[in-house]
Amino acid sequence: MTDWEAVERLRSKGWDWDRIASDPKVEFHAEDQAGDPGRALRALYYQRRSRQQRRPSRGSKSDRAADEKDPLRPRWSLARIGLILAPMFAVWTLLAYLYPSPVGVYLGWFPTLVFLLVIAVGVLCFGLLRAVDKWSSVHRNAVIIGAVLGLLVAGGFGLFAVAAGCPNLTPNLSAEPSNWEKAANPAWTSGGNPVFFFYGSIACPYCSASSWSMMVALQKFGALSGLTYGYSSPTDQAGPNTPEVILAGSALQSQYITLDVAEATDPTTITLPTVSGCVEQAYVSAYGSGGIPFNVIGGVYVHSGTLVQPSVLHGMTYQQVQGQVSNQSGPAWDAIKGPAYAMEAFMVKADGGNPANVANDPNVAGILSQIH
Repeated sequence: MTDWEAVERLRSKGWDWDRIASDPKVEFHAEDQAGDPGRALRALYYQRRSRQQRRPSRGSKSDRAADEKDPLRPRWSLARIGLILAPMFAVWTLLAYLYPSPVGVYLGWFPTLVFLLVIAVGVLCFGLLRAVDKWSSVHRNAVIIGAVLGLLVAGGFGLFAVAAGCPNLTPNLSAEPSNWEKAANPAWTSGGNPVFFFYGSIACPYCSASSWSMMVALQKFGALSGLTYGYSSPTDQAGPNTPEVILAGSALQSQYITLDVAEATDPTTITLPTVSGCVEQAYVSAYGSGGIPFNVIGGVYVHSGTLVQPSVLHGMTYQQVQGQVSNQSGPAWDAIKGPAYAMEAFMVKADGGNPANVANDPNVAGILSQIH
């Protein structure tokens, strides 16, 4: 079927009818008895043009249907679709990055929106390679439509998140000691205390190794109960059967810190846990980068990635690790204590310097003095 939109573009470039008829993108095939292809294409073109000019107003349904079937009207193409999708996802990705919450709560800028943007750009590039005319009023309008759609979709997600009670979070992070980072966010509190949030999986060896430092730190702020012990996935190459403290189901009785744990409990398959609300999801989307383990203290201090390397605990039982923690000696304890002291310092900072006995611990005080 003849591509009349391509015919119009080539005519606007000054091509003669013979050259237009021979272009494969026009897809014109003259009948054998029609004679010269260029002359046949020209005759057919003006015949259709004349029919279009004689068409009455589009008031009736039949007229509108005929107009929609008009081959001279711009039709959808990959280039046109790409020119809508690419700016739409570009605007949406930018706004989700600038406002990770509320805009980026349910679809974070990385990796989800970046992935969709890459696909849209791929469609656009492929479509433009096939297009005869790389730029036209139709393409310009498509870009405008895409940008407006990006604003509308991103704004819709943002309004929905605000209505759900999601916090306003900043994308800007500054460096803190021990590979932690600080975000200028409102404090995240529960029951008047800063929240310690852990997001991980018991099958993940990095979560398993890090859990020992979390246990040691949390026990300095109150009575930690409901703990169980186990091992990470036996098939994970990064650290099979890494001994761990399972924090899922645990509780912290404390006047200083509120414990919030989202930990997937499948012991053989690493899966991301289900969060219990919009606030947790906001922090995961804004700063978690799609990985585990992930920690937040007071809504301000965040850490993404392992606290302790699983290789340090390789080949040990959880009883052996617990023994070194209790005795505060041994290679496992040497790897666990540093991240534990750092978490204690950040929790003290988030709670305004409390409790004093933890703040005055020489192992904690040195780190505390470096926190902004």
